[in-house]
Amino acid sequence: MLSGPQKKSKSGVSPKKLVVLLHGYGANGDNLIDLADMWAASLPDVEFHAPNAHEPCESVPFGYQWFGLTDFNPFNMRAGLERAAPILCEYLEHLLRSRDLTSSDLSLVGFSQGTMLALEMLFHLPGLKAVLGYSGAFYPPLSAPEAGVSKAEVLLVHGTADMVVPYAMMGESANQLHHLGFTPKTHTCHGLGHSIDLEGISLGGQFLGQVFSSIQNT
Repeated sequence: MLSGPQKKSKSGVSPKKLVVLLHGYGANGDNLIDLADMWAASLPDVEFHAPNAHEPCESVPFGYQWFGLTDFNPFNMRAGLERAAPILCEYLEHLLRSRDLTSSDLSLVGFSQGTMLALEMLFHLPGLKAVLGYSGAFYPPLSAPEAGVSKAEVLLVHGTADMVVPYAMMGESANQLHHLGFTPKTHTCHGLGHSIDLEGISLGGQFLGQVFSSIQNT
């Protein structure tokens, strides 16, 4: 079972919602868990988890990977996602069961490779509420699922100066998601490289707040 740092809800009560943060290639859960502190004031009933990926990174000492990255060949990426998805799905389902929550109470936040896996969960967790993806990409399933597998809200954020995952991948990913029945939103961070800046953090917090507010109002 995956494990990593977590932050209890700021309100101190049993969480009404969960946000799971998925780190990038060669990083770990500590790399993203501080986002919880930046968002907690506007998301007081949310519990945050940032699990370490299940594999030691092949090229970064003490880091982790969701799958190996020998190249960005779509077939290799798809194979890696298919290996990692059941492991993450089992972990997420365990978190939800143990807190008496459902997938509609869960949003995923990813960075880079973590975004790729977060988007993959759209096809593994029916009812998933939202995906917030930074500096990532989408690799569609080999067999197109039925439209409406998930009605999750999606926001993709990407920097124009990203030299690791090119900025153009955001538009391509949004188009592919649209063809599969989603309505993704995108945001461009001008001049930003392969990173998350304060603008993106602020926007992400607003997005999650709106998503979870819609739960309370339905």
